[in-house]
Amino acid sequence: MPEVSMPRLSDTMQEGTITRWLKKAGDQVKKGDVIAEVETDKANMEIEAYSAGTLEQILVQEGEVAAIGQAIALIGAGEGVQKSVQPATKGAPATHVATTSSAPRATTYQPVVQVPAAAISENGARVKASPLARRIAEEHGIDLRLIQGSGPSGRILRDDLEDYLEKVHAAPTVVQPVAVPLPVTQVAPAAPAPLEAIPADTDVVALTTMQKTVARRLTEAKQTVPHFYISNEVDMTDLLALRPMLNAANGEGDIKISVNDLVIKACALALEKFPEVNSSYKDGQFLRHKHINIGCAVDIPNGLVVPVIRDANLKGVRTIARETKVLAEKAKAGRLTVADLSGGTFSISNLGMMDVSSFVAVINPPEAAILAVAAIHKTFVPVDGQPVIRDIMPLTLSADHRILYGATVARFLQEVKRLLQNPYALLG
Repeated sequence: MPEVSMPRLSDTMQEGTITRWLKKAGDQVKKGDVIAEVETDKANMEIEAYSAGTLEQILVQEGEVAAIGQAIALIGAGEGVQKSVQPATKGAPATHVATTSSAPRATTYQPVVQVPAAAISENGARVKASPLARRIAEEHGIDLRLIQGSGPSGRILRDDLEDYLEKVHAAPTVVQPVAVPLPVTQVAPAAPAPLEAIPADTDVVALTTMQKTVARRLTEAKQTVPHFYISNEVDMTDLLALRPMLNAANGEGDIKISVNDLVIKACALALEKFPEVNSSYKDGQFLRHKHINIGCAVDIPNGLVVPVIRDANLKGVRTIARETKVLAEKAKAGRLTVADLSGGTFSISNLGMMDVSSFVAVINPPEAAILAVAAIHKTFVPVDGQPVIRDIMPLTLSADHRILYGATVARFLQEVKRLLQNPYALLG
């Protein structure tokens, strides 16, 4: 019977969480039908049926996690529908429970998974845990009754096991006492301090798959990428005067060009002039990218995504505006695809609309740099010896010091500034 396996839906995906089944056991499906929605490390995505037939069995329920390649459902050609059963751990064959001579035998069409003693609670109920969590527990000899699950209905997930193992490894090693009496002057080793309990008035919020991945990747970025930062200020007065003219020329109801669209275009043209900034560091060598694909950080309710504008240097500002609007709408609706999120070579994080005076952004590996854009503010600047009010926008570039050096980054930022202060250069 053909299996529906958890597909790899992004380049960094290791597992996915089933958020919703759109088909139920017994439904007829056609090849290409969307049968489920899954939350990956980057976005909510859809799983399609690769063959036609009857959805015979759902192996991974809503809210459960499955590793890439793990079977999540069975599609058969027959009319009969098997009842959904808890799947065995991936790679482990299903076995019958050992019975006495007076006990009924398990049927051959519905195998019963043998439950280890560590998975039974004191009242005889089965401890709720995902298949991957059970496998980790078996490999490390962990009693699942000791774990507080963070999944739906207290279900134990992979992250719960990993958190438990991390705490165990971090705890001081206890020296076991020997059989011989201790000398009078020797002090017995102190027992390890118990793990700090969570206060009763504190709510524990389980992270989504995306939030866990963002936390992991940002931690890795700060720990493994040597960041340095260079800032500058751009006079945006002329650009702000030009923008309404460009939008008026577009006509009513058409896509409006934003300041961020013009910043994307300026960065894309500057990357043409400084291709070393459009690079990555991997396995002790530099990768110089031929395409200029700019990722723009988008805030969504449960995390952060960075959809990509491909070949931004070859596109006009109206096209960039149209694509950024579509990507932002898809991000908020959780409909971004792998293609929307992959292939970035440089990123921009714009918090100007939130009245942020300045900030620094964390590099999105393996990219070499990310530009932080703050809010435009009016300030006095000297013009021909006289104070004049101008619209000033702070910029800060975070750069990977393994790839880039201060002078190169400063020249790149100067080029971005030159283009933004001469906005007609962005329209060619």
